[in-house]
Amino acid sequence: MKVGFTMDMRNPLGRPWREHWEDCLKLMCESEAMGFDYVMVQEHFFQPDGYAPSVPVFLTLLAERTSTIRIGSYIYILPLHHAAMLAQETAVLDQLSEGRLDVTVGSGHSAAEYRALGYSPKTRPSRMEEGLEVLKLAWTQRPFSYTGRYYDLQDVSVVPAPAQDPHPPLWVAATAPPAARRAGRVGAHLHGAAVDTEFHEAYFAGLAEAGIPREQARISNPWSITVTDEHPDKVWERRKDLIFERWDFYRRIRNEMGDKDLQYGLPPSADAYRDFELIGDAETVIGTLEGFVKSLPLTDIVHSGPAGGTPPEEAYADLKRFADRVLPTLKSW
Repeated sequence: MKVGFTMDMRNPLGRPWREHWEDCLKLMCESEAMGFDYVMVQEHFFQPDGYAPSVPVFLTLLAERTSTIRIGSYIYILPLHHAAMLAQETAVLDQLSEGRLDVTVGSGHSAAEYRALGYSPKTRPSRMEEGLEVLKLAWTQRPFSYTGRYYDLQDVSVVPAPAQDPHPPLWVAATAPPAARRAGRVGAHLHGAAVDTEFHEAYFAGLAEAGIPREQARISNPWSITVTDEHPDKVWERRKDLIFERWDFYRRIRNEMGDKDLQYGLPPSADAYRDFELIGDAETVIGTLEGFVKSLPLTDIVHSGPAGGTPPEEAYADLKRFADRVLPTLKSW
């Protein structure tokens, strides 16, 4: 089992930006010494709490400040990028990190982000399909050409080539079966956010279409985890306002998107998201994750990090307890 770490770098308390980002970067860099396999930067646009920062800027800093841990995106919203330019950007990042880059892309869930950039949210699936084709061509063929609904590219060369041959490991993020199947069809690993059988079977069906053995694929699921010596209810009461905003953001943008497969079906109350948080001592956390790992075809677990606004000293202590008391067991599975 491989274990990754990510955090959204939200700044709901309005701290000075440089100070806030340096605290986030410190924690992400500390994850290398703590034994995590990879660390990832998230992406959103035009959010009042700064969720999330510029992916290439922070990946560049992580490439400079770490030496062994793999780094990556979680996620690039592919339809909101020009895929050939993204191939160029990630090739440079792969070179700068000496081949430590993984690239995760997804279609995103925010209608407002699409509209702000002049795109119809209804075009998410088709833009995602074309973007994946262009991205892989741009990484692997110099020059390449592609003509589709959104791209008309002739004799384009992405130079330099990525450091990794043929390209950085590609992951696709998905929350619903159609997106999981798409991930399999393009031969990508799956950063999933669903725990039902239909979701994973759709991914395996996509792999079969691509002629890729499922044993070659990696599949992750994220958890928001707090390892604590306190009673879990005490931690929840202290942080529930921050945690509420973490999860309710996704409820709001998914409702606006109007896709029933993306909706939680929960009312926005203060305690609505208590079950979304895994809070407890090491034995509780390990036991809960073990149950999921035994029932799901997972190869990876992603630790979602502290909710934005968690004091830096608390965030570090939480992650250190996880690294000392839980991480070795997970990596042994």
